[in-house]
Amino acid sequence: MAKPNLVIIGAGGVGDVAANKAVQFRKDFGDIYWASRTLDKLSSKADEVHRRWAKGHENTLIEPRRVDARDIADTVRLLQDTQADIVVNVASPYCNPAIMDACLETGTHYIDTALAEEEHVENIPAPWYSYFEWPRRPKFAGRKLNALLGMGFDPGVVNIFCAHAAKHLFDSISSIDIIDVNAGSHGRYFATNFDADTNLREIKEDVITWDNGQWRSFPHHREWMDVALPEVGAHRVYSMGHDELQSLAVNFPDTPRITFWMGFGEHYLKVFEVLDNLGLTSSIPIEVDGCRVAPNRVVKALLPDPASLAKDYTGKVCIGVDVRGRKDGEEKRHFIWSNCDHAENYAEVGAQAISYTTGVPAITAARLLAEGAWNPQTMVNVEELDPDPFLAMMPDVGIGWHVEELPLDGTWPYPS
Repeated sequence: MAKPNLVIIGAGGVGDVAANKAVQFRKDFGDIYWASRTLDKLSSKADEVHRRWAKGHENTLIEPRRVDARDIADTVRLLQDTQADIVVNVASPYCNPAIMDACLETGTHYIDTALAEEEHVENIPAPWYSYFEWPRRPKFAGRKLNALLGMGFDPGVVNIFCAHAAKHLFDSISSIDIIDVNAGSHGRYFATNFDADTNLREIKEDVITWDNGQWRSFPHHREWMDVALPEVGAHRVYSMGHDELQSLAVNFPDTPRITFWMGFGEHYLKVFEVLDNLGLTSSIPIEVDGCRVAPNRVVKALLPDPASLAKDYTGKVCIGVDVRGRKDGEEKRHFIWSNCDHAENYAEVGAQAISYTTGVPAITAARLLAEGAWNPQTMVNVEELDPDPFLAMMPDVGIGWHVEELPLDGTWPYPS
């Protein structure tokens, strides 16, 4: 049986990781393609990936292609020309609808890592998946095509951790706290770890969280807590709206509270608040000297390219879920998590850990589709799938995971 052809769309830091990992596990795929808008830059990156992984006199391991991924017709041509079987979409979330529609037209399986967004719209009501993704579910089901939504780390692996908890650790779940701490240092005055347009938007928007069975909203950075996590120690984390809450609240309807928390240092918050108070984090265009421009695009143009941070990044990240509930009539609390090291990830694939923790899960999912271990033949959020095959494979692709029972009093047993 022929191996499926794989197309990766997007050439940022996550695209770098996805391309490296796809080539590293090329035995699972047929031809591997890597597409973005700028072919010259992408060709150089593809050559680097080939040099890193080629053995002996192997021919081209990954072929670069140009595509405007916001144009359905152009994306259809790409998928037809490459005879694509699986698309891994790690492009801007503004591209998601066009890529999904191109997959529907060409009969291609689809994987993404983040929710679709409209470029100049902010603070849309929950659940966010109901605007672009879920309305297309009947079409994917009608064609028996797989569409795996939010298959990065958060969203993605944390959703699968929740599915693992429900399947193996709890009879009922009362609360889920998703916690993301980047304890690394890149040495720059201020920078975002991925696309600044998307990153600044998710931090500035009002928090949306699932509380007592309903959506609750409040201004950013108003609610916080202190944690001490494995390998990264003590940090203050702040409640944020985040992609995974939008589907977990639907797929875990009997869980009263689901919250996402992200760590921010004092310096980062001070700089962000200045930018925000001046209106520079806004994605709503304003007129400047007769031209309309979104203020956050100006900030993005001035900030370092997130991919450029990788070379000097040190330290680790910890991302996990703190889950409470009952098992066999007793109250239980478990923490399920992964750590990654920026410098180690850079040495392996030339990217920092934030990109690594997104690219590795996406290629893990592509391998599971390729071998048939996951085959829902419809659109799903990944917590709807069996977590076992994924969690068995992810360490082989590059990220291990751990689970530990924690004290019920809310304390953390890890060194601070």
